[in-house]
Amino acid sequence: MSINLWGQKYTRRELESYMGDLRQVADIRLATLDDGAERGVRVAEVRTGSGFDFTVLLDRAMDIGTATYNGIPLAWQSGTGAVHPSRYEPGGRGWLRTFHGGLLALCGLTHVGPDMVDPENGEVLGLHGRVNTIPAQDIAIERDWDAERPTLRLRGSVDEKVLFGYKLHLERTLEFTPGETTVWIRDTVRNTGGQPAPLMVLYHCNLGWPLVSPDSEMISPSKNVQPRDAVAEPGIGSWHKFHAPTPGYQEQVFFHRVEPSDQPVTASMVNRALGIALDVMFDTRTMPYLTEWKQMGYGDYTVGIEPGNALPEGRVPARQSGRLTMLAPDDTARFTLGFHAYRP
Repeated sequence: MSINLWGQKYTRRELESYMGDLRQVADIRLATLDDGAERGVRVAEVRTGSGFDFTVLLDRAMDIGTATYNGIPLAWQSGTGAVHPSRYEPGGRGWLRTFHGGLLALCGLTHVGPDMVDPENGEVLGLHGRVNTIPAQDIAIERDWDAERPTLRLRGSVDEKVLFGYKLHLERTLEFTPGETTVWIRDTVRNTGGQPAPLMVLYHCNLGWPLVSPDSEMISPSKNVQPRDAVAEPGIGSWHKFHAPTPGYQEQVFFHRVEPSDQPVTASMVNRALGIALDVMFDTRTMPYLTEWKQMGYGDYTVGIEPGNALPEGRVPARQSGRLTMLAPDDTARFTLGFHAYRP
């Protein structure tokens, strides 16, 4: 066992000779926010020992809020903050009143897209579903310093269930190797109910300034990029380029067609002028869709790189088009997502 830290390799015993607690190098520490609309939100502060640090929002489905690399912010933060889930507004576009942004906001699990009513059961479906506003449980930290590849893990589970309705159970693990600038998120969703359940997931990765700026470029693994609508059509030639914040900017959304691969593929945001980049890595076997959300608004300045098993069109259009995934009782679906920060 050896750990690569700041250009040198150390065994565990060598590290222990320099310090009384290995958490000095890398750690996962639990805490609770205590002010404003965020009051009561449980978090896990993660230090990887590589300069890549982030906050896991335990009460927001174990999604990721703030994230930095060597002190430089990577993620866009909305003005709402990481609002406590008790303040969630399920109706209409109320989701936006508590959407924290952050490096990751999971959308789903049975609906991704605009608010609508499912005519099959009369269910009112709010924008992007409910899972992002459900607290996790069974939180556990694992510090495996003795493994051939030392690994720290944060585990938990999230239940999106309703009486007389769909019942989905999410098991989430975040893991990283101390000294490395990569974190992997491994999700397993199981249908614990007695009827097939729709399964729509979209990993809403929200990148912000200064990673995103007029100096930045998005690199996509796709072979083909299509605009979602007429608003996005004028921007099809510049989907990968960005400009200064613009008051009143109308979001442009693009669908990237990615070829299937046996290995994770990578979409990247690169800012060579600043000397920083972030890769978003995902498994196309379970997440064949990649959506780009380009929002150059004043204060709402972000680019969403959003892999998923669905387009953000909503449950009803997905069913009508034959794209809706149904998860049989007791079946599971697995999703893998990774982030890697580096200097290009």
